[in-house]
Amino acid sequence: MDSLWHMHNFDLYSILCPTKINNYFKNNGLMFKKGEVIYFPEDEEQKIYLVSKGKVKLCKYNQDGEEIVKLILSKGEIFGEKILLGQQKRDEYAIAEGDNTALCLLSIEKMRNLMRDNEQFGLYIYKLIGLRIKKIERRLEILVCKDADERLIEFIKDIFDDDFSDGNTVKHHYSQNDISKLIGTSRETVSKLMSKYKKLDILDYTRSSITLKNKTNLLQMLDTE
Repeated sequence: MDSLWHMHNFDLYSILCPTKINNYFKNNGLMFKKGEVIYFPEDEEQKIYLVSKGKVKLCKYNQDGEEIVKLILSKGEIFGEKILLGQQKRDEYAIAEGDNTALCLLSIEKMRNLMRDNEQFGLYIYKLIGLRIKKIERRLEILVCKDADERLIEFIKDIFDDDFSDGNTVKHHYSQNDISKLIGTSRETVSKLMSKYKKLDILDYTRSSITLKNKTNLLQMLDTE
């Protein structure tokens, strides 16, 4: 049950059996190439999406035409779920971030049936919506108020969630390029900072996991930068 409540670990395939998934997700052949738009702001399509392969980024553009990435999602994660709260139109771009990104579609009626059939899943969806809104608001605030070093540390804290303590390892799907888009800096800056943290024996980072080795020293950097 613990992994059910960690947004970054949410994987529909791990919660529901393949048979039930196949009963609800009929369109398994929806494919997008990297950079293709899945939906635009103001689109009215009442569908929810499941990433079955690749990555998807949810983003907006500011008045200067600069891209602000809200979330990057990978296999097993859903998006477009705010229609369950009565949203009539999309308020963001959804863009394929990985090559040959595959999506499954689910109507709002079938999604509600799915939530009724699986109590754990239904509870998670409502928690997911609330957590995502809070995390996006916090990330936008951090982008405005903090420098690159602080933004990266706050991002790492978000990944660990309640497990942010020495010796813990968390799985993730973010490349350094993904992280740079989410925190509004360059990939080179992320690479440089991650190398610095590793050299200081604060954390270890790989493409699939992060291990926290010295929480105190990492947080102290927020006060000394």
